[in-house]
Amino acid sequence: MLDIGLIEQALATGGLALNLYRAAGSSPEQVRFKVYGTPPAVPLSDILPMLENMGVKVVDENPYDVRLSENDPPVWIRDFSLVSEDGTAVDLDGVREAFHDAFECVWRGQMENDGFNKLVLRAGLVAREVTILRAYCKYLRQVQIPFSQSYMEQTLGRNPQIARALVGLFLVRFDPSHTGERG
Repeated sequence: MLDIGLIEQALATGGLALNLYRAAGSSPEQVRFKVYGTPPAVPLSDILPMLENMGVKVVDENPYDVRLSENDPPVWIRDFSLVSEDGTAVDLDGVREAFHDAFECVWRGQMENDGFNKLVLRAGLVAREVTILRAYCKYLRQVQIPFSQSYMEQTLGRNPQIARALVGLFLVRFDPSHTGERG
């Protein structure tokens, strides 16, 4: 029943619906991710880097083409089996919406497809918060800090608590409605 609802959503929005879930009996680091879309189908080689930059390894994929009726256009479904890149458990309820949002932002070209996106799973950040850290990185690169973007992505990915603290500090320091101490 859930698939039908998501197929209808993809048809209604003219493009995309997503579902991050855990199959029964799967271990905590394993999840599945379904991408529903209307034609044209997107090549697998375009989707894999997006998922890998989200902090997961793609184990396998099951593609399907379906139609709800003869009058409806076809909808393709890509059902991916994933495992967290670092082998840690995925808090599905805690990251589902943020994962969907970040993936869709990358899909639509509204967010860069890079290693900072791993912070959605590892640090529990949302797309906007990841963009804050990405902007800091780009600023630091412009002022010629000796560290590469890749190094900063890896460092923050290995230290999710620091990534969350940096975002928290930014949000407190620049929130115009905040009346307390700004850090």
